[in-house]
Parts: sequence; structure tokens; C-alpha cells
Amino acid sequence: MSNSNFLWEIIVKKLKSELNEEVFSTWIAPNFIELVDMKNKQITITSNNGLISEYLKNIFDSKIKEIVKNSTSLDFEIFYNYLDDNSIKEDVRKIEKKKNTEDIILDNFLAKDKPSGSQNLFSTQSFIFDEYKQATPNKNITKSKDNTSINKNFIFDNFVVGEGNTYAFNLAYSAANDPGEHNPLFIYGGVGLGKTHLLHAIGNELEKNFPNFKIKCVTSEQFLNDFVNSIQTGNKHKNLAEEFRQKYREIDALLIDDIQFFSGKTSIQTAFFHTFNELHLAQKQIVLISDREPNELDGLDDRLVSRFDSGVLADITPPDYETRMAIIKFKCQENNLQIDDSIISYISGNITDNIRQIEGVLKEIKFKADSKNISLELVENILKHRIKNIKKKISPKDIINITSEFYNISVDNMLSAKRNKEIVTPRMVAIYLCRELTDLSLPAIGKLFNKDHSSIFYSNTKITTLIADNTNNILENIEIIKEKLTNL
Repeated sequence: MSNSNFLWEIIVKKLKSELNEEVFSTWIAPNFIELVDMKNKQITITSNNGLISEYLKNIFDSKIKEIVKNSTSLDFEIFYNYLDDNSIKEDVRKIEKKKNTEDIILDNFLAKDKPSGSQNLFSTQSFIFDEYKQATPNKNITKSKDNTSINKNFIFDNFVVGEGNTYAFNLAYSAANDPGEHNPLFIYGGVGLGKTHLLHAIGNELEKNFPNFKIKCVTSEQFLNDFVNSIQTGNKHKNLAEEFRQKYREIDALLIDDIQFFSGKTSIQTAFFHTFNELHLAQKQIVLISDREPNELDGLDDRLVSRFDSGVLADITPPDYETRMAIIKFKCQENNLQIDDSIISYISGNITDNIRQIEGVLKEIKFKADSKNISLELVENILKHRIKNIKKKISPKDIINITSEFYNISVDNMLSAKRNKEIVTPRMVAIYLCRELTDLSLPAIGKLFNKDHSSIFYSNTKITTLIADNTNNILENIEIIKEKLTNL
């Protein structure tokens, strides 16, 4: 396989793991690396047409450079090319023709809110290139009567309240029963702590308490997707921007998840700013979910930060031991699982900061236990598999023993001054793993292996180079040793 094909496969594999299928197939798949110039450290990526090439450059350039750097340890300059010169002219002609019409629509759309003389940030062409990412619909979500996606399984009654979420729960319940009182309500916290559950619980409670309410419950990606679609598609006899206005402004409550997604996206922030203002002035309930508090959202317009801060902020922190116990017991009841308190205590003691992990463990227990008794041994094996990537204490002694065993040499030879190739490579691997998996300094590792600081530094650097080239399958060997260490 050529360097070009090999490198492109690495880039494609990484991007495919991070993007949804539609974005990947539309913007990434139709490209290939035409040339890798190792001497001048240059890569040329060729696309089928100029539109894709321009998008790839604007959206993914920094990410591609990062992937290439991590794969080669070299800084490459990336050039973007396309096959047919006529295709880009035709694409741009179509976009410009559409853009002229849509800019007029957007100007009219924002005229009521935009101060005179302010810059129009809604350039359709740049917006599509710079910010468009298609949201992936969730098939498990039930559509309510006004096409709002609210998960009917997330209600206040099945939300386990504990010390870390009481304040957020009380505010969420209040917002659902007295909309407009706490406005906006901004709930923030880490992954898997129940923020989305509370958001949908608010939506379900509002529907129950106010049957005629129009509620919009979406992710920030869906908000972006709806905005782009309002520009690109729609009934020819209807003002496209007006469609978007009706969908998001003629409502009684707006619930948005993952608001941090707006960071760095100027155009969509402006669209949301005007939507927020209109709803807030009309005293409509706004609930926003984020992984960070407003002033920690880098790339967010100061105007939005100020408006978010003007409301009520509620953080959710990881559940304490008692709350985790309560969550596990509640989930066991939901899943018809009979688990001893001692085993529940064991799970609670090992999964400390993520409710989704707890749910995943219980699902695996239910699948594997079947009709058998749920034993501590079964749960230990499940947890061992699930938490193996969580950093744990690995001793230098374990690293030396397992590495010696893997390469079939004695520990005495590993720690000796012998320079045989069959000993030198395992020794360098062990030094590299001590550096990566422990908190030992280079001098401390040197003392362990009877080497000076410079020798340890050389060994670590040498292995890093071998890993980059994957000489003699060194990378696979190191991963096997790591797995053995994790499973101790």
C-alpha cells in the first residue's frame, strides 16, 4: 500500500469514528490523497469538485493536520485540490444565485431585531461551509403533537434525587409548574449525570400541566440543522425564514440540550440570540443544558453569556455513595433484577461519577445473568471489563515482570547492563511503559533500571519512534502488555 493510501485510510478511519454517517459520506468519502511529499512535508488532498474541496479545507483542515501529526510525528502542510475546474464554477454559480435570493430573505427575517448599520452575519455560502453539521435523529424518541421530540421515559417521578442534583431538580420542577418564573434556567454539569433527563422531564410535565402549550425540545445540533434547512429547502410559495421563525418563536417553551455546541459558530449564535430575545421578552420559558457554566464556554458571544447569566444557574455534580446506591436499586427495580445489597454496594463503590455507566453495567448483568443467580464474581468480571480504561495504580514492578514474561527474558536480564538486542528492546518497552503508566520521574525510572537520566530519555524517545513506524509490530506488543497489566 502506498504512503498516500495508507495515510488517507488513517484520516478516514479517525473522522468516520467522530462524524455521523451523512456528514461522512457527503464530505469525507469523496476525497483521496493524491500526493505525499515527504521531502517538503506536503500533502495534497483531491476532491471530486470544488464545493467539497472548499468545505473540507474550511471545516476539517485543523483536524486533518492533527491526525497526520499524531500518525507521523511530523508537521505537514495540507493542500486542497479538485478534479474538474468546471464543477466548482457551476457549484458557485448555483450557490450565488440561491444566495442572492436567500440573503434578501434573511435580511428581512432579521430586520426587526438587528440594529441599523450592524453587520449581516448570515452569508449563506460561508455559513454552509463553516458551520453545517447534520444532526442525527434519535429513533427512540416519541414525537408529540407539535413535532417536538420529547422522550416520554424521562419524567420527574423516575429521577433519583440526591445531594448533587437537588437544587437543579427543584428548579426544573418549578419551571415545569410555573413557566417563566426562572428564566432562563441554565443547568450544567458533566456527562451522564441526568441533565438531559431533567430537560425532557420539564417537557413532559409542561405537556401534562399545560396541554395547549407549544413546546420545542431539541439539541443545539437540531436547532442548527433546522436553521440550515430553512435556508436550503421549503415550500416555494412560503417565506423560508418565516418557517424557522414560526417553529422557534411562536412557541411557549424552548428546551435546548448541549448548548455548548454553539461555541465558535458565529452565525448560529446570532440566529439563537434573536430567538432568545423574542421568547424572553414574551416571558416564554427557556431551559438550556450545557456541560459547563456560561462563562466557561469559550467562543460564545458575550451577549449570550450575559443573557444566560441573567437567569438561574444550577449545576449537577457526580452522585455521592448514597445516591448511587439509590439509583442502582431504582434501576434494578425497573429491570426486574434481584441483586444483593453487598453487590449493589460493590457497584456503587467502583462507578463513582457517571450514571450512564451504572445503567450500562445493569443492562449487561441482566443479559449475562439470565436465570442464574447474580454473583459477585459475575459483577466483578463485568466491572473489570468496563472500568479497565480508568486510570489505576500500576506498579513499576508489575510493568517489569509482565514485560519480561511477554518477551520471555528474566527480570535479572531486564535490569542488567547487557546490550543484546533481545534484551535491549524489552528493556526500552518497560522504560516507556513506566514513563506512560506511572508518575515516576525520569531519574526515578533511571534508578529502577540502573541507568542515567540520558539513557532513560533515549529509550523513551526510541520507542516512540518505533511506535510511529510500528517496527516489528511494536505497537501491538505494547497494547498486549498494557492489557495484561490492566487485568492484573
